[in-house]
Parts: sequence; structure tokens; C-alpha cells
Amino acid sequence: MGQISIILIAGLLFLFSFEPPQTNINISDMQVVLWTVVLTGVPVLIACFVTSYVARTFPANKEENLPKLYRLRRFMIVFECMSLATYLCNLYLLNLPALINKHFAFFRMENLRQTLALIPLLIGLICIRLAFYQVNRPQPGHYREVTTLQFKFLLFPLLPMFVYFAAIDAVQWLPYSAKAFIFERPYVLIGLILPVIASAYILAPLLMQFLWKTEPLAVGSALKGKLDQLTKQSGIKYRDIVVWQTGSLSIANAAVAGTFPWNRRIFLTDALLEYFTDEEIETVVAHELGHIRYRHIPTYMLFALFYLLSYPFFYILVEEPLVAYFEGSQILPTLCWLTFLIVYFVFIFRYLSRRCEHQADLYAAALTAKPEAFKTALLKLAVLNSVPKSIRRFFEIFNTHPSIHRRIDFINQWIERRATIQRYKKYLLEVKILIVLLPIFGILALMLFR
Repeated sequence: MGQISIILIAGLLFLFSFEPPQTNINISDMQVVLWTVVLTGVPVLIACFVTSYVARTFPANKEENLPKLYRLRRFMIVFECMSLATYLCNLYLLNLPALINKHFAFFRMENLRQTLALIPLLIGLICIRLAFYQVNRPQPGHYREVTTLQFKFLLFPLLPMFVYFAAIDAVQWLPYSAKAFIFERPYVLIGLILPVIASAYILAPLLMQFLWKTEPLAVGSALKGKLDQLTKQSGIKYRDIVVWQTGSLSIANAAVAGTFPWNRRIFLTDALLEYFTDEEIETVVAHELGHIRYRHIPTYMLFALFYLLSYPFFYILVEEPLVAYFEGSQILPTLCWLTFLIVYFVFIFRYLSRRCEHQADLYAAALTAKPEAFKTALLKLAVLNSVPKSIRRFFEIFNTHPSIHRRIDFINQWIERRATIQRYKKYLLEVKILIVLLPIFGILALMLFR
């Protein structure tokens, strides 16, 4: 969830709240296509020009240039916002959805068909990310691999939404009485979303293995034996440890996916195995075990559920009065929806995510009793992934992970047995509050929908 592109989600919200503009402009289908290409390409061309100039001026193979290049990467969001702005021109000036509906009318699933209008924004975002990706890589990967990776990163969070759209389209084929029963009761629609959210977390390991090339960690190897002993010591069950093949991209990372032990998998990239010692890999895997130990995956799933239960209250208290005051505004409801989404999933969720990362760090240091190896692993992750070791507090609030230096300082405080760090051994207060509020908001939302 932390990796969801807010710009892409914003485009999706604008697309599905879109109403055909009342205009007398007569424009042909070919002109719509040409202007769509031009508008999509403008932010991309500017991004390519800026990044190519910076890459020539500050080569990434010089270490002193890396902080400057990272500061440039922060401006990627500016170009992505430009891409969103040109996409809105495609919607509200060129009426792109009408062109999609006209030429793809043979595809009867209306909501899924409408998502085809998202393609220009998706292409623009991939190209912008490709331009910025190549800036800070001393040994850049092949363009095809980078493009494929960015496409999968953007598409992966959207797949559950496509499943939901397919379910809504399937409802349209039901008899009129059944269809009216569903659409006249909002809680029934929310009931359709719940299994989609749950399946996204439960089936995530299978989906990741489908999208990315993986293979099981070699059985009988010394590392496999050490990791098996580590997981046995932790008492945590999982199905498998698999290696993600990143090719020339040399991405050093690890992840855990799967809600239940029977489908839970731990993912390690090939670069992690190549450049890290066995002790360092043990600490990285222990960090992932920490996410399991403190039930962070179910917590994230409950957090997504809480969004569905809390939005009706935001609608009644904030959005509905604003829309009534600015009567006639077509874009205001979408802006309100987007504002709540950003506040919830960027500021609140990422704050919780950073706290969970600290908790998993503490578990890794305690389980392996190798805090120095873990700190070295964190520093290597920063170098191999071209991530700055230190980030200003303001910019950190937009990240799902604390900065490397802040994580190392956290481990040092744990070594010194600071009292403020010991509380991370228990479930976070935010998680306890979330669990208490869920049934309360659920009951209130049910009363609200009646």
C-alpha cells in the first residue's frame, strides 16, 4: 500500500467522477488522439531534458554528487503532477472517455472499459520515472527492464481495483430487482470491496511471483540452513523463501507477503544475496520476521478497511457541506475525495508504517543479537539502492520508511537500553486504537447507511 502512486489513483478518481463537458467544440477522433499524444509527451520531454542535463553536469559515479541527484529526484512529483494536469486536459477538453467508449463498445464491461482511458497517464508516469531512474544509477539497467519494473510497480496496487470494477460490471448483468437491491444499499457495495481487499493481502505472494521472476532459495546451502534455524528460533511459520531475480537492475531488498502461514513467503532479491554477508542477510530476514511477529500485514489490511468505514463521516461533515456551498462545481467532490485519500494514506498511514519499520528493526536486532551486522546491512542498502542515508524530517513524512541514519540511531538507543525504545516491544498504541475503533465505526457506518 505504501507504494501506491497517488498521482495514478488521482487520475483514476477523476476518470470515474468524469462527466462529459458541455461544449460546442467539434474535434475529430484523429485530433483527439494526436492531442492526447502531445499533451502526454510534454511533461515527459521536459523531464528528459532536465534529467539529461543534470546527469551530464553531476555524474552519478561520483559519490559527492549523490545528495544533489537525490534532491533532484524529489522533483519527480512535480513532473508527475504536470502529467496529471495534462491528463485532466485529455478528460475535460478532449473528452477522451467518449473516444474509448465509441471504439471499444464491443467490450461490454463498462467500468473496465473506462479504465482504458487511464493509459495515457500510465505511459506518462512510466516515462517520467524512467528518466529520473537513470539519473542516480552509476550502472543503469537496460531500459526495457526498467520500463517493465516501473509498469509492474504502478500496476500492482491497481489490480485489486480492477477486480472490484469487474465485480460491479458483473452486477449489471443481474436481474433488475437484484441490481436495484445492490445499488440502492451502499453497504452492499462496501461488502463487495471487503473480499477484494482481503484477497489482495492473502494472494499477494502468488501475484508477486506471477509478476516477477522468482526461484526458491537453494536447498542445502549454508545460508538456507542459517535462515531455517533463525525462523525456527522465532517460532514463525512460512511457506518458502524465494529469490527475486532483478537482473541488471541490482535491486537490494527484502519483503514478506501473505497473511497466513500456508501462503506466506519471504522475498529476497538476487543482489541482496550477492553483496551481503550471511550475517547481514540474517538480520534483514529477521526484520521481515518482525513484520510477521507484530502482525503488520493484518494491521495494514485493517487500516485499509478503516478507510472505507471512516470516509462516510468525512463525506457528511466536510465534503457534503462544501459541495452544497459551491453548487455546480463538478471537480470539487473529486478534490475532496482525493484530499481525504492523501491525508489518510500519505500522512497517517506512512506515519504508522515508519513506526512499524522501527518495531521490525528492534525485533531483528533482538532476535539475531547482531545489531552491528544489521546497521551495516542498512548502510549497504542505502549505497546499492542509491538512497541517501540522511533525510530531513519534513521530507521523511512522505516516506514509508525512516531514513537510514534514523534507523541506525534507533538501534543505538536500543543498545543503550533507552526506555523510550523498549515500548516498541509491545503492540503499537496506534494499532490498539485502530482495533478498538473498527467495530465502533462499523456499527455507526451501518446505522448511517440505513
